Amino acid sequence: MPNISQAQSSSFDSKPLKVAVLVSGSGSNLQVLIDAMQAGSLPIEIVGVISNVKDAYAVTRAQQANIKTAVFSHITEGDKAGKRMGIKTFERHATAQLNEWQPDLIVLAGFMRVLSGDFIHSAPAPMINLHPSLLPKYKGLDTHQRVLESGDLYHGCSVHLVTAELDAGQVLTQAMLGVNKQQTAEVLQSRVQQLEHQILPWTILLIAQGVLNLEQINSDAKPSPYLPALPLKLWLDN
Repeated sequence: MPNISQAQSSSFDSKPLKVAVLVSGSGSNLQVLIDAMQAGSLPIEIVGVISNVKDAYAVTRAQQANIKTAVFSHITEGDKAGKRMGIKTFERHATAQLNEWQPDLIVLAGFMRVLSGDFIHSAPAPMINLHPSLLPKYKGLDTHQRVLESGDLYHGCSVHLVTAELDAGQVLTQAMLGVNKQQTAEVLQSRVQQLEHQILPWTILLIAQGVLNLEQINSDAKPSPYLPALPLKLWLDN
């Protein structure tokens, strides 16, 4: 795969793509985006990070980079104190926050809650998700163990448009590797994570440069005759 700085145009004269990121965990993919943004190799501005987990390290990463954060994790009133807030309550708060930030793109990077169709359709920008499998195979959880149990020769990750149906939106890009059947699910996960750190910024670069036009893809308009059919695939065996 080409380096982002090699793939970019000679200069990013246009306004950077405003990106909001939803997270639940450690935020390693968020960190990749932060590093690329700060290095000037990705024409984006991360306008804010929303987490549904109070102590997610991704929130710390964002705060260390002086990026706005919002955490909607627990109900703090009445006899429900300490319990996770319901998805509708989370979505209400998250929608208000996204409307305030007005991003051009919403990225789910390790976000571990299923979002409703109403939330997705009312979002102020297109929404993409990074999923650790070669969709449409292995939607949902435990993808690495399922790949090993199936005996698949290939595995990888996908970036796709978010729809109300879980992991079912149009796949934009995929990165692939060969499966070593002697490795554990944990080792396979680590290998796939290395692909994630490449495919996510590369996909966002394609969106920022207009190579991937999400409005056109969402509208079922005729794709450009100069691009291969989606998903765009990268072989990144490691």
